[in-house]
Amino acid sequence: MANSLKQEKKEKKATKGAFSKTVNAMLSGEFLTRAGVVNHMPFILFVALMFVAYIGVGYYFENTLRKQVQVKKELEELTSRYNTVKSDLESSKQQSSVAVSIEELGLQEANSQPHIITVDAGYFEE
Repeated sequence: MANSLKQEKKEKKATKGAFSKTVNAMLSGEFLTRAGVVNHMPFILFVALMFVAYIGVGYYFENTLRKQVQVKKELEELTSRYNTVKSDLESSKQQSSVAVSIEELGLQEANSQPHIITVDAGYFEE
């Protein structure tokens, strides 16, 4: 029992020592100079790839945001044009505007109500 407690304490000390050695090696840069760098190369490449992907995604979203703002401005401009054209059409459809435009064609606006002409049915039969 006593031996097992001593072994557990040694293992804990060994792990604390190993952790501090690893942190010390990383902070001092020794882990890059040793042969162990080959063992860490996949992780280093993965981290580098993640950095490149993060930068790429950032550029993609910035570009998308710029396009969104541009489309929003274009939509506002087209809405303004639509309202202007609609207003012009409404003003040209008014009765006074129609009367002026048909006078240019040589027609006159009728001032009296139309008369209904009735025809006997026998008139057209032969």
